[in-house]
Amino acid sequence: MLIVRSPEPMRFDLSIPTNWKFLPLTLVVLLCAACGSDPAANNAKIDDANVAQAAPIVSGDPVYFGVLAIDSAVSVNERYSPLMSYLSTEIGRPVELVILSQDDQFTKVAEEELDFTTNNPLAAVQIQRLYDTEFLVTHTRPKTGTEFSGLIVVRNDGEITEIEDLKDKRAACVNFQTAAAGCTFQIYHLLQKDFDPYQDFSSFVENKSQDNIVLALLNDTIDVGFIRTGQLEKMEKKGLLANKDKVRIIDVAEDDFFYSHTTELYPEWPIAKLPNTDPQLVEQIQSALLNMPNDHPALESLRAEGFVPAVDYSRLDTLIETLQLKSWDAN
Repeated sequence: MLIVRSPEPMRFDLSIPTNWKFLPLTLVVLLCAACGSDPAANNAKIDDANVAQAAPIVSGDPVYFGVLAIDSAVSVNERYSPLMSYLSTEIGRPVELVILSQDDQFTKVAEEELDFTTNNPLAAVQIQRLYDTEFLVTHTRPKTGTEFSGLIVVRNDGEITEIEDLKDKRAACVNFQTAAAGCTFQIYHLLQKDFDPYQDFSSFVENKSQDNIVLALLNDTIDVGFIRTGQLEKMEKKGLLANKDKVRIIDVAEDDFFYSHTTELYPEWPIAKLPNTDPQLVEQIQSALLNMPNDHPALESLRAEGFVPAVDYSRLDTLIETLQLKSWDAN
């Protein structure tokens, strides 16, 4: 083995000689400046250097992490960018956020442009049925855990109080095929109550933002809106809604779930890997998510309590096949 020894460190004698008065003036000034430098400033520079050395090194090819937008790209960026930073630090590779629409959440998986993806459970199950993704973890939320639900909402100052009153009203949801608590949970619920949304509403349209659905309701451009649990509280907190009591929930379920809701409860959003994602990378990401500290600030931005191993999503298959949604006939 070849051993390379470091050279002896250079030593400088900065003591001022007895004949200092014969030194050039410039050198005296430099020596005095060195002797009189601020120790605190020097310590600060050393501390900064130590911090720089301690910062994790993030390098290599980026990891592409898709997230479905249910309201706006700005909102997704605010909620998920801190999580991307956490994952980048944990695995030592840049993790890039890819904001997905209702349509390209399917196409980007089909074209293998992502490594991981998180979607509402209905879209996630359909993507799994079509492209053989694998669920790794499930989001868990404060006060609601790993479940959520859909709401059918109307103006609180109107005359609509029950399902029968919805007939011939103007309705809006996010997407007929892939929006979970933003559409299909409510469609499934109404069909079970002998109300056909496609026949019994006077109009039934898509609106890509749950924020906009609530605002359209309050502006009286629609009569009925479909949204998820927690949406009203989120808008109230952000100042988009002055008071959530301006909205009435129709056919409220009788249970002890934290939020009032209409439909049955369904499992929360999963995070999935694509079939060709590197197994070592999968293990790193899954471990980082499951071991994320409970007090990590990224969880607050995400409005999550943490992540747990993926729960059972099989009950969504029945809903998909009954409504003959996008993947209803997938093998």
